[in-house]
Amino acid sequence: MRMRQRRRTRTAGRRGWRYLVPLVAIAILGVAACSSGSASSGGGKTAAAKVVPKSKIKIAIVAGGPNVYFTTWGRVAQAMSYQLGVTVTYVVPPTPTYDPSVEVSTIDSLVAQGYNAFAVFPDGESAIKPTYQRLISRGIPVFDLAGCTTDPTPALLCYATNVKASATYETQVLEKAMGGSGSIAFLTGLLTDGNTALREQGVNQAITASGGKVKLAQLVSNIDSASAAPPAVESLLASKGSTLNGMLSTDYYPSVAAASILSSDPQFRHVLFIGQDNSPTVMNAIANHDIYGTMYQNDYGQADVAITWLYDILSKGCTVNPNGPFTPIPGPTSHFINSGYSLVSQATIGQFINKPENIPSNTAQVLAETSKFLSCP
Repeated sequence: MRMRQRRRTRTAGRRGWRYLVPLVAIAILGVAACSSGSASSGGGKTAAAKVVPKSKIKIAIVAGGPNVYFTTWGRVAQAMSYQLGVTVTYVVPPTPTYDPSVEVSTIDSLVAQGYNAFAVFPDGESAIKPTYQRLISRGIPVFDLAGCTTDPTPALLCYATNVKASATYETQVLEKAMGGSGSIAFLTGLLTDGNTALREQGVNQAITASGGKVKLAQLVSNIDSASAAPPAVESLLASKGSTLNGMLSTDYYPSVAAASILSSDPQFRHVLFIGQDNSPTVMNAIANHDIYGTMYQNDYGQADVAITWLYDILSKGCTVNPNGPFTPIPGPTSHFINSGYSLVSQATIGQFINKPENIPSNTAQVLAETSKFLSCP
């Protein structure tokens, strides 16, 4: 699924032709092809507002790395490619981790292939910014998607979950379910994901507000991968499970691991757990009353809005309105739009199970305000 205060750097990596083959293999291609677009950034940076023929529009939706959260973007890209009659491609950088240098190489390869609009989950809040600047200077619009680069940033806007607020709310719900007191564990994501720091801040804010009634017994971070999450959760429950009252996860793979373990081992069923996103393992565990709930993001809507607006920028010559109704939150960028979050509980699971992770009301509201966010001829 679906912002940061830490900075991490990565050594510039291997770039070049050998990445083109994996990109073609994982791309979901639409209809036609090529050229350069434009937009005006909320930070005051303006690219030439030039109308691009439909036959030359190529939009790339770039994930941060291999994570199930992003797969919905691929389905949306494919659907909107046919709907709009232009090329819309979903791309996963060929790396097992969120590596900024590989993401940069991926974007450079796409530009060489004629892609002229980008929505990107940024690997790190600042490493990608020089690449963004190169794109903007060539009249290629760039959005941050599901995660934000820090101001000052060339990104025209960031459409993402308010992950700090979501984590605070998730913790508050867990505290209430526990009766207002007790000991909890917090499972979170990769240190290369800038959202991780904001989620930690959100959890700590809710714990502090309890006035000492709720205590953080363990923070387990950097485990948002299929290989790292299961042993980390098993180790946590083996060492502290008997004393924990609650547990929460703000990332996909720790949620799957915890839901799987709690579903199969009644020994730890006393630990109330709230996960993240809509893995079938998590959703079934909620339906079976093995875990308390999960936090939904709006990955479907993120791709929908980004593709729609990038298409408008290229096809109509629109620019991003620097005075649009952006969300004034404490965070990395002042040009943030909240893509929404919500809790799916045992009481509401029937409305969501076996359906895409989606918050249609948020998407509809944001699209209805297109004329406020975009200035079009």
